[in-house]
Amino acid sequence: MNDILHLVLKHKWFEKIKSGEKTSEYRECKPFWDKRFMPIVDGTKPMWKYIVFHDGYTNKILKCELLSVAITKEKNDLNKNQVWELKLGNVLN
Repeated sequence: MNDILHLVLKHKWFEKIKSGEKTSEYRECKPFWDKRFMPIVDGTKPMWKYIVFHDGYTNKILKCELLSVAITKEKNDLNKNQVWELKLGNVLN
């Protein structure tokens, strides 16, 4: 299995992660994401070691360590009651 998860972000969020201001990425709890993330909610490490963020559909990328993936009800930038939280580690480039 590939150890890199690729996600496309809007420029605003890409820059916030790049600067270190944003340390978690969120995805809605919907069938699309549930199917991908559900196998790892038992507390084990995520199946990916890294996330490569793409700044929209440009050639700009940002590689980060992925520390954990879990469902959270904490405040988030999607303003949803429950979301998938992808905790980010070090920005590698």
